[in-house]
Amino acid sequence: MDSPRGRAGGKNLDTTTEEMAMTWYYGTPMGWGGFSMMALTMLVFWGGLVALVVVMLRRSPHTGSETRILRERLARGEIDTEEFERVRKTLDSR
Repeated sequence: MDSPRGRAGGKNLDTTTEEMAMTWYYGTPMGWGGFSMMALTMLVFWGGLVALVVVMLRRSPHTGSETRILRERLARGEIDTEEFERVRKTLDSR
């Protein structure tokens, strides 16, 4: 005879330690396939986000210290406008 405590609607509700060890995820419906897809999706998302940030930073115009130094040299008369334009184009192409 089955005890009413262990059965509900014809299903056994008692879970043994062995059954829990066999299903490491403790009965959630996700399983290994769902876990793998979730991890892969997370890696693709964060990898794509990092790649986007790197591309955006590399495409930003060079208006930093190189251009500032070049303008200072032009203002002091160390270089002429032709050399300024040539060097500036070289810096912008990198």
